[in-house]
This record gives sequence, structure tokens and C-alpha cells, in this order.
Amino acid sequence: MARKGGYGKVDCKIVRDSTLTPESRLIYTILATYSDKNRESYPSIDQLIRDTGMSKDRFYRHMKPLEEKGIVKKHYVKTGPGNFDRKLIYQLCDFKD
Repeated sequence: MARKGGYGKVDCKIVRDSTLTPESRLIYTILATYSDKNRESYPSIDQLIRDTGMSKDRFYRHMKPLEEKGIVKKHYVKTGPGNFDRKLIYQLCDFKD
């Protein structure tokens, strides 16, 4: 869940990147608001869809360029013994030279 109030640190180069769609930049910005000090976050896809106001298909279409450019990487962390006991982590790979 997002912090009440607070801020999200964003890389201006990404926010101003005209090769990304406004929707991609919005997704990046919202992920930044959920990120911890390691630039990792784990909001549910349903939460991200509510936050962006996008449909699931539209969300995935605009998330793809962030992954292709290496701005966001996704990985799973096991949370229990079963195969489905895992959490999706979004790693922001910004602020790199």
C-alpha cells in the first residue's frame, strides 16, 4: 500500500523521455511512489490499474517499454512452500549512469 502523503523519487531523464508514452511515464512514476530505499516495490496489478486508471491490457502494453529499456525489472520472491506462494517485485533500475 502506498504511503500516506510522502514522495516518490523519480529520475527526470525518464520522466522527460519522449520515446516513452505518457502512460509508461505514469506507470514509472507510480511505481516510484511505492518503492523502498532499494528501489523495490510490490503493489498488486489491481492496485496499479486502479492508480493509473488503465485497463489491464493498456497497462501491460505501456509497461512493456519500461521493461525493454531496463527501467523496470520484475522478479518473484517465494513467500511460502507452494508454487503459487510468491510475490511479484518491481525493481526500478533508474539513477544509473
